[in-house]
Amino acid sequence: MSNSTEPSVLQTLAANLHQIRSQLAHLDAEALARQSGFLKRKPRKIPMNDFLLALVSLAAEAVLSLERIAAVIGLVAHVTYSKQALSKRLNAQVESFLAQVAAALFGKLSDDARSQGLFRPFRRVLLHDSTVEALPDALASLFPGSSNQRKKKRAALKIQFIADILKGTLVQCSLSGFTRNDQAAAPDILPVAQCGDLIIRDLGYFALPVMAALGLKGSYFLSRYKHGLRVYDLQGQPLDLVRELKIHARFDREVLLGAEHVRARLVARPAPEAVANERRRKARANHDGRYHPVREHLVLMGWNIFVTNVSREVWPPQCLGPLYRLRWRIEMIFKSWKSHLGLRQFNARSACLLRLSVMTKLLFCVLVYRFCNALELLGDGQDHVSLLRLARILGQCAGLFAAAVLHMTPMQWLEHHLAHHLYYEKRKDRKNYFELVAELNGALG
Repeated sequence: MSNSTEPSVLQTLAANLHQIRSQLAHLDAEALARQSGFLKRKPRKIPMNDFLLALVSLAAEAVLSLERIAAVIGLVAHVTYSKQALSKRLNAQVESFLAQVAAALFGKLSDDARSQGLFRPFRRVLLHDSTVEALPDALASLFPGSSNQRKKKRAALKIQFIADILKGTLVQCSLSGFTRNDQAAAPDILPVAQCGDLIIRDLGYFALPVMAALGLKGSYFLSRYKHGLRVYDLQGQPLDLVRELKIHARFDREVLLGAEHVRARLVARPAPEAVANERRRKARANHDGRYHPVREHLVLMGWNIFVTNVSREVWPPQCLGPLYRLRWRIEMIFKSWKSHLGLRQFNARSACLLRLSVMTKLLFCVLVYRFCNALELLGDGQDHVSLLRLARILGQCAGLFAAAVLHMTPMQWLEHHLAHHLYYEKRKDRKNYFELVAELNGALG
């Protein structure tokens, strides 16, 4: 953006932070904590809203420790709060609690006024995807990953994420082990999908019973065609898709999919030859040698084939390819999280601390994504905000971000750091450098 827009950018960020603080103050955090199981009894020392404000302020920091989190919680609540007290409060339900907070908090921000054009008929446009991060093997029983040839258990964290790209809001987030694959997570969309929503997901989530359930809800879906899926005409007669595509240069027809006979619109358009050849090359060179593409599959690789329940009156066939590519927006979100927002720098010393660390960072990631949408609205349509660049800038300014969230000056934030984290911990089992020097001087004296 040009220099003339810089004051507006800062004002917009400040206004968004003020809105976040206001929403945190008015959020019924205690009710959400009880509903999730994170809170069993009335908090005696730390109000839930103060607990959340502290987490949001710390979310940009690289690695979160119990000591660091406890100190900032105490700062916000104006009490002395120890890491031991925080450790006792943590439980596995912190994941569900913070996921509900993120959805409640960021779901209440202002709508993106650009939800128009091809998306005008839809209430929301939900992208559903996942990302995986390796964990210390000690957590393999809680977050199981793949096993190596020696049958050694690995640990891996899978984050399932559903976002509304029209409003820049988080809808649902959950953590699991790597072994819960995307196919098993396909039904996760059903509790959150509503009438008028559009759901865009990749083939990992392709499940006909889920598509049928979405249709009954009045929701819409867009997916690529899954190879090997049987296709029937509306009278229930099998369709030879390869033969049909050879006869017709284009294909756009209502069909029945699979043994479930799920009614959908199937649209096929030729792929550029270079794209088709690259697909076939990758299929033939598949690394483990267990799969050899048959001739029918190789032919279909020359086509872009989609299934949807959106009518052609709403979406002409040529629109489906570009619309489906919007799914890569969530890949850019994941990239910004990992590259610039420190998602990989979580504390994995225990399962509860891992959940707290990951979910706190996700609060920051979603907030940055929302900032990106808000700043884009300031532009004149010529310059566009880069999510990755905004993530890098804010990720490098963790201290300034924390001070702004807590409505402090940078010097006040620095003073807090120095007061609480400058000195060695007092420990009976270990002497620090200056204690050792004093001991040696005493022995020599």
